[in-house]
Order: sequence, then structure tokens, then C-alpha cells
Amino acid sequence: MTVLDRAHFDRMTGADRALQAEVVGLFRAQAEGWTAACDGGDGWRAAVHTMKGSARGIGLTALAAACEAAETAPETEIVAALAAVRAALNDALAALEQFAAEAA
Repeated sequence: MTVLDRAHFDRMTGADRALQAEVVGLFRAQAEGWTAACDGGDGWRAAVHTMKGSARGIGLTALAAACEAAETAPETEIVAALAAVRAALNDALAALEQFAAEAA
């Protein structure tokens, strides 16, 4: 599964590099809070849901899929599902870093 669908990101931002840089910055800032929430506290469901929407919006397909899987995971699989979300988030952040470096 694609980590970052660049064509989708271009469509959603009109391929505007300044806007893309702003979106990447906002996503990075939000990721800090999501990471903490995914440690299994009470707010993890809301964080995962918000992350899923943000990820879908900019083409982070693997992260969105991991979030959706966590939202629907049985109670006995939540720890593993949240670990998968954290791993997908790390991959997404790395892909965004690479994108930002290439766009600079």
C-alpha cells in the first residue's frame, strides 16, 4: 500500500508548493498529539479518527487504513492495532519529510 499518494496530494492542494509545505507542517504538529493519544489513553479513538481523516485528505493511504483498522479492531486487538497506527504514522512522517526535501 502506498504511504503517500503524491498525485492525490497534488490534486487536493492544486499542486501549490507553498500550500503543501503548510499542510505538511500542520500534519507534523498534529502528529505529536496523536502519538501521545495512541499510547492507549482514553482519547485514542478520537485521535485515530481525526488522524484517519487528515491522512485521507492528503493521500497518506497506509496511515488511513491503519487508523480504520484500529477503529474497528476487537477489544483484544487494540494494543496491536495502535502499534500498527504508530508505525504507519512514523512511515507517513518519513514520507512527508522526503516529499518536503524534494519540493525544496
